Amino acid sequence: MNVARVSSAMLLIAVFGCQFAHACSLPQGPARAVVSVIDGDTLLLDDQSKLRLVGALAPTPPTADAANWPPAAAAKAALEKYVAGQSLLLEFDQRKTDRYGVLFAQAFVVNADGSYWLQGRMVEEGLARAYSFPDNHGCAAELVELENGARALNRGLWANAAYAIRDAARPRDIMRFLGSFQLVEGIVANANANKGRVFLDFGADWHNGFSVAIEPRDRQKFERAGIDLMALKGVRVRVRGWIESAGHAEIRVTHPEQIELVAADGSAKVVSVSEDAVADAP
Repeated sequence: MNVARVSSAMLLIAVFGCQFAHACSLPQGPARAVVSVIDGDTLLLDDQSKLRLVGALAPTPPTADAANWPPAAAAKAALEKYVAGQSLLLEFDQRKTDRYGVLFAQAFVVNADGSYWLQGRMVEEGLARAYSFPDNHGCAAELVELENGARALNRGLWANAAYAIRDAARPRDIMRFLGSFQLVEGIVANANANKGRVFLDFGADWHNGFSVAIEPRDRQKFERAGIDLMALKGVRVRVRGWIESAGHAEIRVTHPEQIELVAADGSAKVVSVSEDAVADAP
């Protein structure tokens, strides 16, 4: 993650005399002050706008009667500690707001004591999971890397069984999490294309198994990255996204950063690499 910051960040280093956080580089937006923390990934800013810490998905209660869900409370408390009275430098990907005007941005805490990437801190400490959108995934690979480190150390939410990686060989269990964001891992049994749409099936009978679906317009993103989806047959992968029902459990994949290649030692790497890396995967 040793990516050089843009010139504005270099100015901040000069002003504050500190090493600015390493992260992906996106177009710079405004600097804002934090007024309050709404939840584990949403802030109220000094211009009365709301900021969603895109890329870092904080825990939410799994049921309506779990209002005091400890992982959610821990994320909010940590975020309050990190940003109380602080200024943020915002950076934007393709999509800057949602339909309600909530800002989507990468946020960097800037103060005289040190500066750091806020999403990176939350994910690295196990207070949030890495996630991304088709038009907001510029920092996804870096966040997934940080998440893998946190999970290996059982930090934060990764010590809680509610956030375990789901086994693709147990599709009925996966269906219990319908509508929720999950990580699912398994070996791709079949890779098929139908009218440009790609299906990665994790069982011999796709009707009763877990599958990944990639639409034709999204398949082009993999092709531009030099990734052959058909070459994933027989490969162990980890997929992240929202569980949907297509008569069986399914995740719709819209961009390469949703898929990781899993090595024999359990380590994983985002699939947005060369086709050779896919072909050589275990």
